Amino acid sequence: MPGDFRFSVPVPLRFRDTDAMGHVNNAVFMTFLETGRVGYFEALGFCHPAGTPGTVRFPFILAEVSCRFLSPLQLGETPVVHVRCTHMGTKSFRFAYRITDRDTGREIATAASAQVCYDYAAGRSVPLPEELRMRITAFEGGPARS
Repeated sequence: MPGDFRFSVPVPLRFRDTDAMGHVNNAVFMTFLETGRVGYFEALGFCHPAGTPGTVRFPFILAEVSCRFLSPLQLGETPVVHVRCTHMGTKSFRFAYRITDRDTGREIATAASAQVCYDYAAGRSVPLPEELRMRITAFEGGPARS
């Protein structure tokens, strides 16, 4: 796994992910990042209390995302999304992403996102839950770092 990333997930490509130029369309990369976030939270143990597979409790909303495209991705390749937490604030936390080709390790894209902790019932932001802070710190092997 590249650099300081402790989590990664391969994402199978589908024909529908490609555009008229024969490479994966830029909009599909947002789905890759979402797949990485969901996998990261599953790895942290934030699953539905009943343990239903695939059901994740998200204590946040996505506030910002950016992506830098470095090389084209084509059908037949398998992207791997690497995710790590780079910052935890009072109400928010940031993720860094690296997308590489599974077989060659070629860097395809880098990205970043900001998540704000959110109470869906109250409809407002809330402080970062201590449980989330502790799980991320333990998972990352220490405090978040840029």
